Amino acid sequence: MAKMKLISVNDLSLQNEGYFAFKHVAFSLAQKEIIGISGDNGSGKTQLLEAIADDRKVDSGEINYTPGVRIGYLPQQDPQEIYQTTRKYLEQIRKLSKKLAVRKDQMDAMITYLRLSPYLDRNVNQLSLGTQRKIGFLAAVVGHPNVLLLDEPFIFQTDETILNMLDMIQDLKDNGSGIIISASQFSPNVEKILTTQYQLKNGRLVTPEKVATENLQFRIHADSIAITKELFKYVTSNQNNLLQMQVPAQLKDKIVSQMIALNYQFVEVEHH
Repeated sequence: MAKMKLISVNDLSLQNEGYFAFKHVAFSLAQKEIIGISGDNGSGKTQLLEAIADDRKVDSGEINYTPGVRIGYLPQQDPQEIYQTTRKYLEQIRKLSKKLAVRKDQMDAMITYLRLSPYLDRNVNQLSLGTQRKIGFLAAVVGHPNVLLLDEPFIFQTDETILNMLDMIQDLKDNGSGIIISASQFSPNVEKILTTQYQLKNGRLVTPEKVATENLQFRIHADSIAITKELFKYVTSNQNNLLQMQVPAQLKDKIVSQMIALNYQFVEVEHH
């Protein structure tokens, strides 16, 4: 059975001071689809998501929304400071969607899952950027949107929080929503949930070139040292004292050396 199309982007172009933020962009988002859009800082990803969220006018082209589409949007930067408490702000956002929103007990479970309970009675603007981003993510989700737009959702987040956010994104997808995630680059854990991946390059939306990767395995010992965030983004599995990583082939030797220096035993490598 064909999945219902939620949004169609047709020949979209936008110029900023004579330069194209993006040009002739065309794609569609369907139910149960997660699209990833990567690109360098300043490549136009934010402006594209703003246009889809109907928060920015474009120079040409059009965006068609299927009737009944409800958009949840996490911008890269919140346009205004929020002086309400976390509790009051999230409940207010939830009530805006009325019967379509998640139930209060469901929202409470999400708050617990993202470890936001200690901040419920503190003003949002007084919290760290990472915590504010988690609240913004939850605010985009509690209205139970069928289209979710996430601009750099994982910055300032711990590895545990990112995995929890990915679980919630996957759950939305499984329940029929379409999701667009933008980021400078995607870790293997994020790439695993993407249905379609694009790159915004020189203003054009293109399919990213396939990067040769290799799967590495390391045995964890009692004296193994915690790996850095830079290395953790390549981890795909950590079970039974065996750490598996998917790394760019050109970085294999460097990463193997770093892991050995942290007292991990290199087990094997599989080519892809």
